[in-house]
Amino acid sequence: MEKDYLKYYHPKFLIGLVIMGFVLIYLAKQSLGLSISVFGILTLLITLITKYLWRYKLFKWLFWVDDFSGRYEGKLIYQYKDDKGEIQTGELEHVKIVSQSGSQINVSSFTKKVDGSLSSPSINKGMYVETTQDGQHYNLIYNYHNEGSTEQGFPPHYGTEVVKFINDGKEKRLSGRYFTNRSPYQTKGEFKDLKWTSNNKKHDF
Repeated sequence: MEKDYLKYYHPKFLIGLVIMGFVLIYLAKQSLGLSISVFGILTLLITLITKYLWRYKLFKWLFWVDDFSGRYEGKLIYQYKDDKGEIQTGELEHVKIVSQSGSQINVSSFTKKVDGSLSSPSINKGMYVETTQDGQHYNLIYNYHNEGSTEQGFPPHYGTEVVKFINDGKEKRLSGRYFTNRSPYQTKGEFKDLKWTSNNKKHDF
């Protein structure tokens, strides 16, 4: 398994699952005279849960993170310095697509420009998840890479986003902020009213 494959599991629940699974598989093997590998079956079970079954209620208790997956739409409020060194601000439609399994969380983002065209996509590099201090929500912290746009004269750049995930039982939404190392001036901004719209994760780019 890859490094940190089990990082979103509750450690004590994972240990309980392994022990219970080991005992049940061993007993079945002995009583039925099966020639199977206990560790092989356990590995297959954990792989199935991690890739496919993690989102179902029967298995959700094994994980300490929520289900963030889906498409979120809202606004991006940006700020940057132009060639004259003057601060420019504005607001654009923004979309985030979160793809998730029991072992991995990926975020793809893009904005819709005033003329209706799409910005170059930003795709996360790494992911750190923590619960908020009150234990009710989650912070997703990650770096991302944007390939830039030769047509617009935007060079490739890296950035960091700190996104708060809120699930009140009726609605999933994201808020947060970002900053980049875009040349020649850094840019920064925040996300506003990013609400979950669907499970459709097809990219618009």
